Amino acid sequence: MNTKGDVRHVCARLRSAKTRRELAKVLYHAVSGYSLFDLQEMRGRVERDLRSVPAGYRRRLYPSVMEQIFETHHTLIAAGRRGDLEDGMRPLPGEYQDFCDMVEKTCLREDEEERHLELLYFLLAAFNIFVLDRPAHPVGTPFPGGLEVEVRNGEYLCPVREKADDVDNALCPYCPAKQSDG
Repeated sequence: MNTKGDVRHVCARLRSAKTRRELAKVLYHAVSGYSLFDLQEMRGRVERDLRSVPAGYRRRLYPSVMEQIFETHHTLIAAGRRGDLEDGMRPLPGEYQDFCDMVEKTCLREDEEERHLELLYFLLAAFNIFVLDRPAHPVGTPFPGGLEVEVRNGEYLCPVREKADDVDNALCPYCPAKQSDG
């Protein structure tokens, strides 16, 4: 799954979803096409990318990134097999189509070797953000400065929610987390 046509096809399928349940089905079918090798390849990519991060921060960040990938993958596949999504008929928010456009544009910029992993990253993020109403980064994900994603009174809070506007492919504009004080 690493041609421009595959990215366009998956993004067209994503755009066709109008409800959380429809999106969950599209994501299940797309993510089911990835193998355990693909997940391990993604893990290797994360480890490579984190080499330049200071060791102390890397040790705190790595478990959250692995949870973001592997826990989300497991939850998505299990939910897809069960087909028991609560509140699944709720329509997707208006910014969902903008998310699809961003994903397609970002993935098509990647070289073919990385494209399928970039797409998987966004598929997993879409599941958290648009199906589960969770932040893209798990609760507890640390950010520089000692702050982290948290949940207070049932509301997700992120220390960088409003600080990623200059990043074209940031998930922040779509994330249900609110900006935390800090």
